[in-house]
Amino acid sequence: MAHTIRPATHEDIPMLAQVSLLASRSHGEVGLMDLMVPSNEQDKLAALRGMLATDQPSWCHYSNFLVACVDGEPGAALSGYAAYDPEHLPLGKTLAKALHAIGMDETAMGEAFQRVAVFEKVSKDDEKDAWVTEWVACLPAFRRRGLVRELMEANLARGAERGHTLSQLTILIGNLSAQRLYEQVGFEIASELTDPGFEAAVGCPGLAKMLRR
Repeated sequence: MAHTIRPATHEDIPMLAQVSLLASRSHGEVGLMDLMVPSNEQDKLAALRGMLATDQPSWCHYSNFLVACVDGEPGAALSGYAAYDPEHLPLGKTLAKALHAIGMDETAMGEAFQRVAVFEKVSKDDEKDAWVTEWVACLPAFRRRGLVRELMEANLARGAERGHTLSQLTILIGNLSAQRLYEQVGFEIASELTDPGFEAAVGCPGLAKMLRR
């Protein structure tokens, strides 16, 4: 079967929402979107579609994504972007647009932001001038074909072409299969942050930052 890597298009947004939901959960069952939108899968995916399609680009905008296809059918994707891109919509506003997309009122939005605040306790600032990789996942039907490895190599090359000499990604601590794959393409764990509140909410101790120079 032929594998191809291409930039995402607006038409890929439904698939990218599925990938992003899988990526947010990592190796567990609870991720960022589950805390933000505790209702149902349809609302979670609708919120992600709202983030992916904002008028102003953000860390979750479809234009940052690469898609891996098998015989032309999208099977995996990831996002790559420059840290501190001045043209990106701030994180809080991006999340707010996602919640507006599913009709959340201001009270419910405030509660959603309180739930995801646990991520702040285990997050470090991005590295200056880093090329950041996010939202990495493969749809279940396309796993074990090397698509994520191919996407990672293509994304790292894209960052290098744009002048970045440092690449960064973050994983949930305990996602050993992802950690091994990232180590194979040159990443190393640079730091870890843990928090009991985060573990209670998400089911893993915290986040690990990985860097590739």
